[in-house]
Amino acid sequence: MTPEIVFSIANPFAAIGWLLLAILPNTKITKLLVRSGLWSGALSVIYLFIILFNFGRSEGGFSSLPGVALLFQNQWVLLAGWIHYLAFDLFLGIWETKEAEALGIPRWVLIPCLFLTFMLGPIGFLLFYIVRLTKGKRYDDGI
Repeated sequence: MTPEIVFSIANPFAAIGWLLLAILPNTKITKLLVRSGLWSGALSVIYLFIILFNFGRSEGGFSSLPGVALLFQNQWVLLAGWIHYLAFDLFLGIWETKEAEALGIPRWVLIPCLFLTFMLGPIGFLLFYIVRLTKGKRYDDGI
């Protein structure tokens, strides 16, 4: 199997998880597969296998930016980094969804946060964090 094939499987797999989370968050299938962490777990298993079979096969390292650039010249290591993002961003989206429900944050407010978390991880988290901080002021009265 090539890195391109694994990439072409992992990307739509993650996207399906995000769609279920955004569109059908409270269905049995979404709760079982995505909200339980299983979907992120499956991506993590792929990550684990890539690391196990490619650890130490690339130059570079994490101690400097040029070292990271050299490390990610290896397609398998680059793919592992990408799957790392997919797994953790989805896990963060799950937390955002659960937190929004617990705090009574409307879905129409959550959806842009989820989209940005999916596309731009930390920016989506930052937006959700700001929404979460203002929750007491904006949503307690049912607005």
